[in-house]
Formats: sequence, structure tokens, C-alpha cells
Amino acid sequence: MAPGPVPAARSLEVLLERRARRLHLLVLGAVLGICVGYAAFALVHLIPPQPYGLGGDYRVFYAAARTVAQHHDPYRMAVLAPAEQRALHYPSRLIQPPLDRFANPPLAALLLVPLAALPFWWSYVLFTAIGLAAFAVALAVLARDLGWRRWWVCLWAAVLAWVGLLGFTAGQFDALLTATVLGAMVLSWHGRPGSAGLLLGLLWLKPDLVWPVPIVLFLALLPERRAAVRMAAGCALSVGGLLALQLTLTPGLLPQWWAALGTFARTVGHVQPDLAGLPEMLRVLPVGWGLGTGLTSPGTLLLVATGLLAMTVFAAWLRRGEDWAQVTRVGRIAWGVTLPLGLWLLVTPYSHPNDDLLLLPLLLLTIGRDARRVHGTGLVGSVVALLVLAGFWPLRVFPLALLPVAVVMAAALLWVRRTDPRLTGFGTGIVILAAVTLPGVAPLHALPVGLTPMAALALVIEAGRTVWMEVGGAGTGPAYVTRQLAEPGRVGAGG
Repeated sequence: MAPGPVPAARSLEVLLERRARRLHLLVLGAVLGICVGYAAFALVHLIPPQPYGLGGDYRVFYAAARTVAQHHDPYRMAVLAPAEQRALHYPSRLIQPPLDRFANPPLAALLLVPLAALPFWWSYVLFTAIGLAAFAVALAVLARDLGWRRWWVCLWAAVLAWVGLLGFTAGQFDALLTATVLGAMVLSWHGRPGSAGLLLGLLWLKPDLVWPVPIVLFLALLPERRAAVRMAAGCALSVGGLLALQLTLTPGLLPQWWAALGTFARTVGHVQPDLAGLPEMLRVLPVGWGLGTGLTSPGTLLLVATGLLAMTVFAAWLRRGEDWAQVTRVGRIAWGVTLPLGLWLLVTPYSHPNDDLLLLPLLLLTIGRDARRVHGTGLVGSVVALLVLAGFWPLRVFPLALLPVAVVMAAALLWVRRTDPRLTGFGTGIVILAAVTLPGVAPLHALPVGLTPMAALALVIEAGRTVWMEVGGAGTGPAYVTRQLAEPGRVGAGG
């Protein structure tokens, strides 16, 4: 008996799957190739060391660690500036830049005291190697649990892309912070919430940037009340122990750190280039808004309030929504941590492009297992959309006054066609292209302005649409992970 006609929807699904198989390797290969090309270009310009180049940020941390080891105050520029010069003095033909302040808590300096006993470059290499190793292990485990077969592509792309490479070459804490977040998520869905809480104590390296993580992880675990309580207890124990260590070894430095953090937050929009939050994008838009990026700027306060409200609404949906009852522990934790963190990084006025490495797990969820959501008509549309947007600004090919009209028309079209599977790759394509092609440091901008905030905005919007489509029942079925852990380290993944 001849088989009946194949439903049109099923035929389209099969066609898209066949296209995806060919395009996935092409997209992933192109992403990795672009990252390698940009990395080679950047390293040529970062070597030999120069201000704000190779080891530039680590110079501040190294000097602060040596200052703390000598029982001095690293938050006084009169003390820190000479220590920075002794740590790494650039060639005399270069003008020494205004030396950076140390705005991290005393814990960051305390943990680096053993490394600060080494010569600067040995210390920098060892610090970077530790961060890379922790990041690689955490990413490999998380990607495997989410069903990625080609997790190594994610690793190399993350390390060599602008947001990753910038932090690694500068000597920042982003790799350790991201590894901490990834590790806490993995430990939580493998039934070790207490260990996850203990691990989250390391977020005290930069608490102003990642403070939402323990809160949102607690909310994601709350349906399993004992697990949530164990995570909270572990986190409280870890943070309390680190605070006691700081108070014992560096008595009196916490008030100085708080004052330094406040000064940094108020002035960050005036002295720090290439910020990654949305306030920076609004400030430089050529429409005369004049929004400042300092912490007390009205525009910044409005954006932060909006972001916190969006995080609260998502947390309420996660806690009370019946849609989440069918979502596995892995899916709940993955989305419950990464989307609120993405919202916070989007609206915070003092995140830098390298800090957006923390958005990597949200990117993995959004593009789907092995980037299966980046394909077809949607990917082509994302390329066209980016070119049109660049034509409005900053290239000024089209009148800027028409930009709001174009955005509204595009948003209306996408809303009408929101369940069309042929547009699956649109938002994810924008995210991929923006993340890997927009330079994160001013001397290397491909366009006259850094567009890191636009990449973050595209990711958060597409992530929100994706989680609604998956969990809210708008048309694409179950959440990213489709069944419970069958055995340690193995997770079935859909998407």
C-alpha cells in the first residue's frame, strides 16, 4: 500500500533539517574562521605590550596584590600608581596613560598574592592559564550536558572571539567568573546544590557584576525546596568565610573598596571606553538624547529599573507559571540563570565587552544544540537586517529619521510571522554575526563605534523569544532539554 501524502508542515520540517545539516557546519566553520582571523589581527596589534593592551588590566591586579602583601591600601592612587609602574613600565617612547584604579574587592588582591611573588609576565601567563583551564572544563561539561556534539567549536570560538580574547589578553577575571557560573549550574542539575553554593563564593571577585546569579539560581531551584535551601546555605557559608578572611587579613579595606566602587560607578561613562551595556549605546546615538552612563544618570536609572522589572517578571513566570511544570531541572536551571543574567548585563552601566563572556551559556541555549537554529531564510534575513541597520547608523546611507519606522515595521512583520519555522534563524543569525564580527576595543573597530551593546541586546531579545516559544507553548514544543538526566553526564537535548 502506497504511503499517504506527507503533511506540508512535516515536509517543511524535513526540508529545513536537511538544509540545517549542510549549513550547521558552514556556519560553525565560518564563525570559527572569523574568530581566528580577528584574533590574529588583534594579537599583531597587542604585541609588543602597550597601554590598554596585553596584560594591561592584570597590571592593576598584580600591583594591588603586591600592595596588599606589603600591608598598604591599594585603593589610594598615590600608593597604587607607583606599584603599577614597577609591575610593568611601558617603553619610554610611549606616554604613560592615566593609571587605572583598583575597583575589585580585597579578595581579588588576596587571591593573587602568591602569583604576585613571581615576575610580572610569569604571573600573567600562569593566571591566564588557570582561567583558561577552568573555563574549558566547565564549558565542555555544560555543552555536553546540553547535547552539543561539537562543544570544542564553542570553546575555540569563545576564546578567540572578541569578547573572550579581549579578557584573556588583558588579564581579566572573566574566565574564572564564567567558569564559576557554568560550574554552579552543572553542579545544581547534577544534584549537588550545596557544592554549587560553595562555588558561587568566587563571584566575590566581582560581585557588582554578577550579584544576581545566586538569587536567580535559588529561584530556579525553588520547586525542589531542599535543594534551594542547600544551595543558599552553601553560598552563605562560602561568602561568609571569604568575608571573614578579608576582614582578618585586610582589616579596614572593605570601606575603601566600597568608596572606590562608588567612584568608579559614577565616572565610568566618562573615563572608560567601549562599555557593553545599553546605556553606552543610548549615550552615543546621534539623536541628541545626551544620556549619561554614570550610575546616577536618569537614563541609566530608568534602564536599570526596567531591567530589574523584566527580571522580576521572568522570575514570577518561572515560579508560578504552569508552563514550567513540564520543564526538566536542566532546562529550568539553564534558562532561569542565564536569561536574568543577560538582562542584567544588558542594562548595567559598568560592564565591558570582555564581561559579555558571561553571556556564553545564554548564547548556547539560544542558538540550539550544535547551532541547529541558525539556518535557512532566517540567517539570510539576519545578514540583510544588519546591513540595513548599519546603513542607517553609523554609515549614514539612509536618513536616520526613518530608523524608528523601519524598526517598527520589522518588529510587526516578525510578530506576525513569529511561528513561521523558516524564520527560525533570524534572531540567532543576528546574534552570531554581531557577537563574532563587532570588535570590542576602540583601535580595532570595524565601524566608527563599538556595537557590543547591540550584540547583547540582540541576544537577550532572541533568547526571550526562544524561551517563550519553547516553554510558553507558542509553537515549538518542549523546552531545550526534553528529558531528565538518564545517567550522570548524559542529557537528552531537543531544540
